Amino acid sequence: MNLKKTLILIVLLLVAFWAGAQDQSYADCLTKVASRWGAPCEKCESYKDMYKRDFSGTYQVDLQNACSDLIEVKVAMQEKNGTWRTFPIKALGPKETMTAFACQGSGKYMYWVRRVNDTEIVLPSDQEILTEYRSR
Repeated sequence: MNLKKTLILIVLLLVAFWAGAQDQSYADCLTKVASRWGAPCEKCESYKDMYKRDFSGTYQVDLQNACSDLIEVKVAMQEKNGTWRTFPIKALGPKETMTAFACQGSGKYMYWVRRVNDTEIVLPSDQEILTEYRSR
């Protein structure tokens, strides 16, 4: 009788493991590979001494798809004043990277990830991000 219970337990554990593998969170696919403070950024136009561009507050982060599936990513970077700079949804292939930036960054960023063509996961709109995370 103990052998039967042990075999049933092993089968149940294997089924649970297999089911968990099928329920992958694609947020784990996106990894930060680098970040930089003060690096030049073409889209940031802050000046000091009236004519010299100032990148001292710029914060940039490089994110990479670490999985073998094609994913879609939505990124928001927080500016020093608490507002969020949002980026359009971007598709990333395996090992592909993207760079997001804040011109006067706080160092905080958020991202949402889903597998391409996954209609069950809805990525937030820019307006939802700007209102929901306004004071965070």
